[in-house]
Amino acid sequence: MSILNSAVSGRGFNTLVFCLYMLSIPVNASSAEYKVSMQGWEFDPASLMIKTGDTVIWINNDDTRHKLSFEDSSLGGPTRENAHKFNIGENFSFRFTKVGEFKYTCITHEGQDMSGIVIVKD
Repeated sequence: MSILNSAVSGRGFNTLVFCLYMLSIPVNASSAEYKVSMQGWEFDPASLMIKTGDTVIWINNDDTRHKLSFEDSSLGGPTRENAHKFNIGENFSFRFTKVGEFKYTCITHEGQDMSGIVIVKD
């Protein structure tokens, strides 16, 4: 069996595919993390401006549960149908990979206008 055949068969093939996939993901060397606190039925800050490749971490600092939902389902993040459920003290992170204005809400506390927006620039 040639070296090429053994490299593309079995685990070698899976490793090769994984490496090629990882090389295709753009890396932003200057990416940053931003934290949004959930407390008192509010997101703090409620508005955040970031760059593509940056990550936002929502932290439930409240004494109640929350459900995070993005309005834009094309992001691949939590939506109304599959909202991210936070117990007290839990967090959730999401990396933004495209430019736009992305509104989100706590569907548990919509009546209290618990909503925010992430504005992503290049």
